[in-house]
Amino acid sequence: MKTEEKIPIKSPETAHQIIDGEAVIITPGQMMVHVLNVVGSRIWDLADGKRNIEDIAKILAEEFDVCYETARKDAVEFTGDLTQKEIMFFAGVGEEKE
Repeated sequence: MKTEEKIPIKSPETAHQIIDGEAVIITPGQMMVHVLNVVGSRIWDLADGKRNIEDIAKILAEEFDVCYETARKDAVEFTGDLTQKEIMFFAGVGEEKE
């Protein structure tokens, strides 16, 4: 599976809220609070289990006026980082996108 096809999903083990455009994520199991910047918060918001990395990168490129490749690179790195921290995970490609 290509990275761009991966579908990021927020971990159900987290509590989160957007405050003044920044996502605040609490991971109770790790007793950690994570505050994301504006771009990270937008990726978090778009990680709804329906959009893949490519979809998210296209939206970021348009909304933040950057080239697609830059948005794709940022989305791949960011979702990968949150996956390693167990804040997010990737759904299988076989799941339906609505």
